[in-house]
Amino acid sequence: MSRHVSNDLKRRARELATREEIPYSAALARLRTPRPDADRPTDTAADNPSRFLLPEYLYVPFPPVDLKGAQPCADCDGSGLDGEGRTFAQETDGSRPPLLIEAVCSTCTGCGRAEHDLENGCGRKHADPDLDDPFDDDRDDPFDDRDDEGPDCYSCGDQEFYYVQGLLRDEDGEPIEVIYTRNPCGCTEDRVRVILGDLIEVAG
Repeated sequence: MSRHVSNDLKRRARELATREEIPYSAALARLRTPRPDADRPTDTAADNPSRFLLPEYLYVPFPPVDLKGAQPCADCDGSGLDGEGRTFAQETDGSRPPLLIEAVCSTCTGCGRAEHDLENGCGRKHADPDLDDPFDDDRDDPFDDRDDEGPDCYSCGDQEFYYVQGLLRDEDGEPIEVIYTRNPCGCTEDRVRVILGDLIEVAG
């Protein structure tokens, strides 16, 4: 069960998440459970083994959403991610820690903006494709054969992630909420990091 989070704690968690390029939820977990300096977990590059007996998760940091002067969404403060910082562990091939993926804001569906320009679009992809720019395919198609130079990654079109729809269920298996998550593309492999912590805290 999620605990109440004060506005000050939310602010400090977002500052820590931005500064250290970790998920908001992981930053919140760290601030909620202070440890002596000698035992404080250190987030490391994915190829460095952990010195701490804590669960490990792979995580890909993404740059902040560029709002281009637009007013930020009130529910996610312009991050495009779930306001509660919900994250989910996705199992990998078994030889590596699970991949930590973040839920997308259900209000702005990823663009981070308070208002959606349905005529001209926001200039950014949405988890809900109905909110995408109706002219986007004609104006900025990374797979357009007419372009002299194609994208660096033809899998994601240089977006570096995919929006994936999911369904949350209660303890009885009944559906309770449709969500979208931001799943990293394989082209981000070179910047995967390891996040240390308790999944219950991280997902809280």
